[in-house]
Amino acid sequence: MATVFYDKASVSVEWGAVKETLLASDFTVNFSSSAQPLYAIGGKGPLGQFPSAARVGDASFNFYTSITGENYGQNGNILNFLASGIKNSIGSTGSGVFISGAGVSGIGFLNSYGFNVASNSISTSSASFTFFGSGVQLPVSGRLADSTRLPVINADKLATGIAHGRYTALNTLRTTIGEGSASDQGTVFGADYSISFNHSPIYKLGQEFPVLSLYTTAQESINVTEDVFNSGLTFDESASNYMLTLKGLDTPGAPEATSMEVEMISGKQMSTSMSAGLDDIVRTQKTITAAY
Repeated sequence: MATVFYDKASVSVEWGAVKETLLASDFTVNFSSSAQPLYAIGGKGPLGQFPSAARVGDASFNFYTSITGENYGQNGNILNFLASGIKNSIGSTGSGVFISGAGVSGIGFLNSYGFNVASNSISTSSASFTFFGSGVQLPVSGRLADSTRLPVINADKLATGIAHGRYTALNTLRTTIGEGSASDQGTVFGADYSISFNHSPIYKLGQEFPVLSLYTTAQESINVTEDVFNSGLTFDESASNYMLTLKGLDTPGAPEATSMEVEMISGKQMSTSMSAGLDDIVRTQKTITAAY
């Protein structure tokens, strides 16, 4: 029986020539097989349990939002690169990516990705994948052993390689309650970003695993915390683009040297809320969504 310590269970994501080992804080794999009993008249008990659906697995993990990587000219971590590529892709065919954690590996399709950023706080991200498998192999396999894909951590670059609220500004997301004057604009204290993807596997008769998987639609959301309240829920077709630029703890004179950008296209405010309590600072929340 292998023994794996948390500091040996690194998470690696690979797509083509792009490969990155993430600073993950956890890694979870689930796998299930769907079967149903078959009964016949005149007999007590089932004749057996037979498959009713294909075997499907999933993996999820949380990691620190690294921003210093570069994938085909785009700054940021590989998960942000994958999510951006899928939502802006003209085609629908998904190739899947190779995921490895604690020696367990498989080909997964991105389900969701998200991150948070707040004042004077380290940004953390999360991601989840679905494993469909291919050919006659199980979607996930591997002996629980010390991973050979350990992250190489450089203490001098760690602070600049992780997104932080120190230099990050999300002024493009703030609410304007007047025209022109900066005093009429709210102050943003934090934001949570998430995007989820719907995909449809195509199964061939006589084969359990899909021959391909198609991404159909995507839903993107930004939940903003600020200090003004304005419903902004206009019933029209207008929408705006929003840019999130995350930065790290770089040199004070040039914090823009390390950054990761995420653009929401044609986002629309869908809800707003506020709560107030005794000895509590009033904060408001608004949710902006976009569909692809």
